[in-house]
Amino acid sequence: MQPSGPSWVRRFPTSDRVADLREPFRSRVIKFLDVLAGARARVQITATLRPPQRAYLMHYAWCIARSWQGTSPAHIPPFHPHHSHPFPVDIQWFHHRRDGQPDLLASKNAAQQMVHGFGIAHLGVPPALNSLHVHGEAIDMLISWDGTLAVKDANGRLVEIKSTPRDGTNADLISVGATYGVIHLTHARHDPPHWSINGR
Repeated sequence: MQPSGPSWVRRFPTSDRVADLREPFRSRVIKFLDVLAGARARVQITATLRPPQRAYLMHYAWCIARSWQGTSPAHIPPFHPHHSHPFPVDIQWFHHRRDGQPDLLASKNAAQQMVHGFGIAHLGVPPALNSLHVHGEAIDMLISWDGTLAVKDANGRLVEIKSTPRDGTNADLISVGATYGVIHLTHARHDPPHWSINGR
């Protein structure tokens, strides 16, 4: 088994392709992106479909680094491959010193390096193990604009967004997205880029 650390970040990469999303969510996202483009908003897609192996790595790295609810690197359950995702995750979360003694500090530092590598240090909750990303029903995207954003909702109504912040956590923009069936995470600040089919 290979010890945890930043080298794991490169494995089991997440897609950033809208085409990899599952229907009907894919079509909803495309419509929402089209109106954002028409309104000249800036959109950077960072994640769509995520392998369950990566979800496992992200979840437990975050939990270990933050000692989330008492999480210990010595008691992390193994990843159980599925027939559709047969590749194992042979990671050793609990590090040891050269003399064989457990090294909790090294274990937490390695997990923290993974957290930074995954770009999830800003999260207020751990990434979900059974994330909608795994099912192709979630998208992470950075949205921004200047001035007033004039964007049409799914009913064809023009909405002028003058409120702030001018990013994807804007309540007015979130309301527009919902008309397309692209729902922002309920607690927007816990995971600012995250939109999905049901807000989870």
